[in-house]
Amino acid sequence: MRPAREWREELRSVPSGDVERIEGRGGEPTIRVGDVFLHSRYRPREEAARLVDSATLDPDRPVLVVGLGLGYHVRELVGRDMAVAVVEPSPAVAKLAVESILSDSDVPLGIGSPDEIAATEAFQRFAARLPQVLVHPPTARIAPSFAEAIAALASKTALSQQRLTVAVVGPIYGGSLPIAGYLERAFQRLGHSAIRVDNSIAWDVFNAVRTSVRNRHAMGQLSSLLTNTLSEWCYARVIESQCDVCIVLAQAPVGPSLPARLAKEGIVSGFWFVENWRHLTYWQDIAKHYDYFFHIQPGEFDQKLDEVGCSNHAAIMTACDPEIHKPVVLTEEERATTYGCDISFAGAAYVNRVEMFRALTDYDFKIWGVDWHAPELQPLVCGGGKRFSPEEFCKIVAGSKINLNLHSSTTHFGVDPRCDAINPRVFEIAACGGFQLCDPCLGLETLFDFDSELPAYRDRAELRTLIGHYLAAPDEGARIARNARARVLRDHTYEKRAQQMLDCLIGTHGGRILRKGVRIQRTVAEMAVRVGVDSPLGQFLKTLPPDLLFTHENINEQINVRKPPLTYPEKVFAYLQEVRNSAEMLMEPVEP
Repeated sequence: MRPAREWREELRSVPSGDVERIEGRGGEPTIRVGDVFLHSRYRPREEAARLVDSATLDPDRPVLVVGLGLGYHVRELVGRDMAVAVVEPSPAVAKLAVESILSDSDVPLGIGSPDEIAATEAFQRFAARLPQVLVHPPTARIAPSFAEAIAALASKTALSQQRLTVAVVGPIYGGSLPIAGYLERAFQRLGHSAIRVDNSIAWDVFNAVRTSVRNRHAMGQLSSLLTNTLSEWCYARVIESQCDVCIVLAQAPVGPSLPARLAKEGIVSGFWFVENWRHLTYWQDIAKHYDYFFHIQPGEFDQKLDEVGCSNHAAIMTACDPEIHKPVVLTEEERATTYGCDISFAGAAYVNRVEMFRALTDYDFKIWGVDWHAPELQPLVCGGGKRFSPEEFCKIVAGSKINLNLHSSTTHFGVDPRCDAINPRVFEIAACGGFQLCDPCLGLETLFDFDSELPAYRDRAELRTLIGHYLAAPDEGARIARNARARVLRDHTYEKRAQQMLDCLIGTHGGRILRKGVRIQRTVAEMAVRVGVDSPLGQFLKTLPPDLLFTHENINEQINVRKPPLTYPEKVFAYLQEVRNSAEMLMEPVEP
């Protein structure tokens, strides 16, 4: 991209092709490309003014114009003192514009393919200013793929350099509950501001309603009322967060209308269905309403989503959180009395797991988790048959020479040959440094190497053979465990998954985020540089964590833990907080 007037000489010899300049009936020229007129033949200037008016642009933000035409709409924007840059697919069209209306213009102009334009330093600098995108309608008719591509590239370039605000809506209970926390931390580690909408506080009430009312009809009505209340609560918290993106986890208590309501506020929505689509079918009612639907079962499920009208979907696996899933060292007492064993399994009882493990009772075997009621397995169950925390899971892995992983099934007595929902334990065991034997869930071979990172078994006999082999070869198992841990830390963290989600959402709906506008968020270290590190404020900011986002809430949290006397900057922030609190009290409605 460079000033429009600088293109004149380079474009002088460009052939016209099907691009024709026509004198308009009102005395001002227009352009015809094939059968399409790029401007009105009567009053092109008035048409340009109407186009700009209808776009409802923010006059304080720059505008990226897609489609040059003769430049009437560009000149209209410049006349309103707006910062403008233009991209145009046709050199022949650009030639006519820079020879006439834009002959002396310094407006940055990019000509050619979207990728070539987006690669220029000038385009990237302009995109970093978070421009609004104005598409010239006739250009979009002639070159729709160009208009779509350049708008997507503008969004991607602009937003990849920004810290976004992401709301993560979690469930009340269940397997996706900890994943909401992992995802929140992942967005934070990527540098974004993440807000977790935690609904687990409602579990006790929800469970009390379900268990204290005998009448099934009444219980259903009460549960529905509570779910609706929680849905409105989720919506209120998401809106209050002023987020750019909202990710809803499976089983979150939200209604199907949530994504449409968020779209009205300019918020882009995604749903992460970390469930088996064959077992839980509520995805049919919600998938098409979200801007993007993420899931963990590529292949057949993608076809099903197409059939229900969900056009934007992608398979994104679960992962590990290296801050949580990490090697731990057991005390001698912990190893001797609680966690030490040859083989272990951590998870809930399913039909296939119970049947498979009945054949392993002759090993030094410990089972952790819920619903293990089979008499043969009862002596192996540890921890009171209750759910275990992530911290305890790390200890379970550390105490086991071999960690078993068997994907759940309610219809098979062993390995499910159709299983395609890779469970989080695959990644978590590896991140904890544990050696594991796993059934070959479909697609797992694309994530791990079965020979060097994750040995797989296909039936009970093969499992017993592998157990015997690796109990006798602990060094080989330790080497494989190291390889697996290196793989997950490189390829399978929640940071990787969070970035995948953002890439999908920004690629398809980044324009909505740009239209709404992104709040500029800077760290404490960045603000210290901006105000001067030697200034009183700069000196104060240097005492705070450098990566802390510079927000009023974060600064006051830091002040609240300090002892008096406060410095002058601390007093100012504390005073501003008092002013804010007083203003909010005055704005509260007065009860009659």
